[in-house]
Amino acid sequence: MKPMSLLAGAAAFAVATIGGAQSPAAPTFNDPADVAAIKAIEEVLATELDIEKLMPLYAQDAVVLDLFTPGVFQGKEQIRAGFAPQLGAIKSMTKTTPEMIVATNGTFGCVASQVAYETVMKDGKSFKMNVRVLDALKKIDGKWQVVQQHLSLPVDPATLAAMTEAPIEGRSMQWSATPLEPVSTTPEKAKEEIREYMDVGGASVGLEKLMTYYGPGDDTLLYDGFSAKSLIGKKEIADFYAPIMGSYNGISLEMPLFAVDSDGSFGIQIDTQQLTLNMKDGTKRKVALRQSDCMRRVGGKWYSFLEMVSYPIDAATMKAQVTF
Repeated sequence: MKPMSLLAGAAAFAVATIGGAQSPAAPTFNDPADVAAIKAIEEVLATELDIEKLMPLYAQDAVVLDLFTPGVFQGKEQIRAGFAPQLGAIKSMTKTTPEMIVATNGTFGCVASQVAYETVMKDGKSFKMNVRVLDALKKIDGKWQVVQQHLSLPVDPATLAAMTEAPIEGRSMQWSATPLEPVSTTPEKAKEEIREYMDVGGASVGLEKLMTYYGPGDDTLLYDGFSAKSLIGKKEIADFYAPIMGSYNGISLEMPLFAVDSDGSFGIQIDTQQLTLNMKDGTKRKVALRQSDCMRRVGGKWYSFLEMVSYPIDAATMKAQVTF
């Protein structure tokens, strides 16, 4: 190749590189191969009773919020210790999954689902239980693994009793034209921003402020501990939260547990919260809850588009622990 051709080729490469840096490609949303791989993992997670077959599906530093108190497992050792006795007591189990919503960009993936179980225990007892799941997965060394998992049951707000057989509607999500934007910041900066999002958004006063953290469109889902059904779209979420957000005028927030990860476009977080609410009637109320979110960065701001808020259940009384 002549020197002039070399120079021209170098210049063309430089222009292409600069142009690419200025205009990062939009992520591939819900690539069929990724969705199929994630759904296959979810099937094993929902049906497998052998703890040894389950453990490879969890990342080394995975965090799990379990149905029952104390309900927090951090790392594979605690996950194994927490789940092994539960699975070991089960003789057989069947399930259906009336609701499953998947979102992935090929690096991170989230699955919001409601699973209806029929279980027979080794002691002869049997029961039905409809469980909510929000799983966050990450592709690590080319393989999808669970990095955050949140399991819950809805709770009767009057009695705090777990609603183990709350009907499942089996809803679906209509995704927007652009569910995820291109990566627009570094993973490190994204994690800092998501922590700030939780510190500020988690202590929201007033419905208007709270709702700025969801969306930004209606392809947004919430599983709340006091709602018997999934809430889809900002109007449903706002209508549900309006009475709660109108009942207090001050709040303080502490998060004993907080874990976050992101690629700069897709973010995931899981936490436990201790809230002190200054109620409008002059009283104070202490609330303990768990929350996990799958988030997207749009226009330089983070929004939750899949969220679960829950309360751990006391297995002896089957009532939620909602305070600290």
